[in-house]
Amino acid sequence: MDPIVTTLIAIILTGLAYFIYQAYEANKFWKKAGIPHKKPLLFLGNWPLEMLYFKKGFLESIRDYLKDFPDDEIVGFYDFTKPRLMIKNIDAIDKILVKDFMHFVDRGFPIDKRNSFDISLFSMTGKEWRAVRYKLSPLFTTTKLKSMYGPMAECSQSLTSILDKADESQDIDVKEYIGCFAMDVIGSSAYGIDAKNLAQPDNEFRRMGKKSFQFDFLNMLKFLVLNLMPILAKLLKLSFNKRDVADYFCKIIRDTIDYRKKNGIVRNDFLQMFMTLKEQKTIEFHTKDPDDDYLRMESEQSVENIEFTDDMMIGNAFAFFQAGFEATASAILMTLYELSKHTEIQDKVRKEIKYYVEEADGSLTYDALKKMTYLEQCVKETLRMYSPAPVLQRVCTKEYTLPNGFKITVGITIFIPIVTVHKDPQIYPEPEEYRPERFNPDQKLPAGAFIPFGNGPRICIAMRFALLEVKHCIAKLLINHEFKLSPNSKPFRQDVKSVFATPADPLLFNIKKISAA
Repeated sequence: MDPIVTTLIAIILTGLAYFIYQAYEANKFWKKAGIPHKKPLLFLGNWPLEMLYFKKGFLESIRDYLKDFPDDEIVGFYDFTKPRLMIKNIDAIDKILVKDFMHFVDRGFPIDKRNSFDISLFSMTGKEWRAVRYKLSPLFTTTKLKSMYGPMAECSQSLTSILDKADESQDIDVKEYIGCFAMDVIGSSAYGIDAKNLAQPDNEFRRMGKKSFQFDFLNMLKFLVLNLMPILAKLLKLSFNKRDVADYFCKIIRDTIDYRKKNGIVRNDFLQMFMTLKEQKTIEFHTKDPDDDYLRMESEQSVENIEFTDDMMIGNAFAFFQAGFEATASAILMTLYELSKHTEIQDKVRKEIKYYVEEADGSLTYDALKKMTYLEQCVKETLRMYSPAPVLQRVCTKEYTLPNGFKITVGITIFIPIVTVHKDPQIYPEPEEYRPERFNPDQKLPAGAFIPFGNGPRICIAMRFALLEVKHCIAKLLINHEFKLSPNSKPFRQDVKSVFATPADPLLFNIKKISAA
């Protein structure tokens, strides 16, 4: 055999042997630490083989894994070859997310700054994240939300006009309508883009939006490379985002920015505020509404002055754009699903909605919506049962000792299993039952028990925008229509290819128009 070929084969085999050895050694981490865990598979860790061929989803895999540790407050887990620590105790969760946040500042998602669409508040770390978070906070104050409520209302009117034509005897799958509504809202309210998804549901804008969240074998392969071979991933410029989707939406954002600059157009939306931030370096808080307190950060005076670059503007615009698609649409759909199963709750919500709309002279205003506490309870109960994300992820940036004495070293990633916390019978008796009264304002839940948007300084900055959109859509639909679950609709089961509460089978409704509003 040719000596060169022999040498190459030897190098490849040596590299493979070293790679296998490293993975084998990594699988001893939790055993050495004395943390309860299951024996991992080589390279796959504790992810089941069924995930590779889409027989089991991410959420179900996490939930099934933790079933074997009912009494353990911390559990070891192998995310492929990476050791992760699952935290189930809500007191510890509250400390990690809020009180001792400075030990867990980062989320730990690898990004390649050569991809501008990856540079967002979600993935930023350390001082850069803190500075940009501080700069972006004023974009989500009550004043700003009110300014974006008008376009949101226009989108919901288009949605109700479509459903007005439904025959009560028809089985209607509203998922696509709600998805188009969510995309129209984020396009119009946030970026001044009239995408006309409800009018033209097969347009490229909608197709690209849906493609963004489609998960197939190639995505699984890319995910494996990003986790197992970060150096190769960097060489290949791999991203968690799909490049064609990111390029498409980033081009729309850039073109809209250029058009506004050339024509002197100013709108009250996120994109305009990004542009203002880029030009003026800062945006001030102009209100003292108590609802805005969650946006503020401790020690704001110590935040460093980091330039808000073009890449940051594009990356964050794309991130907020993307976040407004699937998660909010899922929350709306699943709220309708539960209200259709529990018609007495639906009637009670509708009664509250009508009362405050009549009080506002027949208009579904921002202030009227804010008074609808029972509607908010229903939305929160939906978010408890069908959380937007199954886990929260944080990385230890400063050594930390848990209450039980276990020391978390720098670099260890924490998984907070929202799916387990929200279904804990000690916190939520009969957790599979839909009970909005759990969130009655007179009842106080323990800190760390309700975390669909996270908590602490890294709580979802757009949380109130998302809640406003969900509540507004539900109120607009219920004041005009009565929803019943069709006898032909199958029980809900989650699509294994989605991290959101996306149904694997169509949820079919019988919709009756009851009034005009």
